[in-house]
Amino acid sequence: MNRFTLTFLLVLITLFGFSQTIQTRDSTAIMYKLTENVFVIIHDDATDEWPHGNTGVIVDAEGVFVIDACYLPSRARADIELIRSVTKAPVKYLAFTHWHFDHNNGAIAYKEAFPDITIISERESQKYIELNANWWSKMSTKANGQRNKSLNELIAETEKGIDTVSGKPFTAEEITKRKRSIAMRKNEMQELKDLKVIKPDKTFDNELTIQLGKRTVILKDHICANSPHDVTFYLPDEKILFAGDIIVQTPLPYVGASWPVTWIDALKKIENTPVTFLIPGHGPALRDHSYTNHLRTFFESINSKVELFIREGLTLDEIQSRIDMSDFNSGIWAPPLVTKDDWNYTVSTITERAWRCIRGQGGK
Repeated sequence: MNRFTLTFLLVLITLFGFSQTIQTRDSTAIMYKLTENVFVIIHDDATDEWPHGNTGVIVDAEGVFVIDACYLPSRARADIELIRSVTKAPVKYLAFTHWHFDHNNGAIAYKEAFPDITIISERESQKYIELNANWWSKMSTKANGQRNKSLNELIAETEKGIDTVSGKPFTAEEITKRKRSIAMRKNEMQELKDLKVIKPDKTFDNELTIQLGKRTVILKDHICANSPHDVTFYLPDEKILFAGDIIVQTPLPYVGASWPVTWIDALKKIENTPVTFLIPGHGPALRDHSYTNHLRTFFESINSKVELFIREGLTLDEIQSRIDMSDFNSGIWAPPLVTKDDWNYTVSTITERAWRCIRGQGGK
């Protein structure tokens, strides 16, 4: 799957008219101002395989509320410098939209910079964050593990200068691209090897309201959309909603290990929430619910088709070979923004998830 980049963000802004004010930036991130003292940081990818999630920043004189903390601590430290460029107040709260580590591995950077910080998650996600971050760091950095093997293969092929599949020499541009990928993956491996996992120290069930000065922040668990617990953050006065990975526009949503049946319920609730800005877990800030509606309609359509195929007695392989979602392969999801491989992967994966969820095998 191709991951989201700042270059791609600029393409989206040009083609589809998304507009935010650039507050500040560094070499791999842009901090946008949404309204007075509310920002979003949108990052370039951590590697050619892994993105950083978007980071929300809510500023008050008594402290800062940060939503999500990136995949790598180095990027989180860079985010802290961006935050310090707009306020001298300490980060008082760090809260997570869900357990996926591209949204919280960077927590250690905030804990080191602000020792008195309160770190918040949904109650069950507290365990998932700690368990999965430890697993991922250890699994990824094993000397004989698959991720190191893949990196070593990339290095060897690049040094040889020849594509092992086609037998053709790489272009100078491809060599440069591969060397950049190698450097980024090496850095990733070192950061994962040294990763200090931070477990949230404040948890909640269903809903939590935080008062940050005069500003109200409402945390709501929507349960089983992109992950087992997906938390949104809503500023009712400003009507700004940080949706986490319930909504992803890169441009395709991430659907592996998702819950496409109950995901629809989460999208319906979001559609009923008034917004001036809607911030996805990945991708540009949105101004209305057009994309939310598009996602919901997509999931409803694929769930309906999968259920009909199930009732005909088709196997998963047969369903995946017959499912046709080409009506949705247009607009924001049209080529060249979406490659054929990415589209086929997404449809095949969400079909498998729907097949399990609808039959009561691994989903609600």
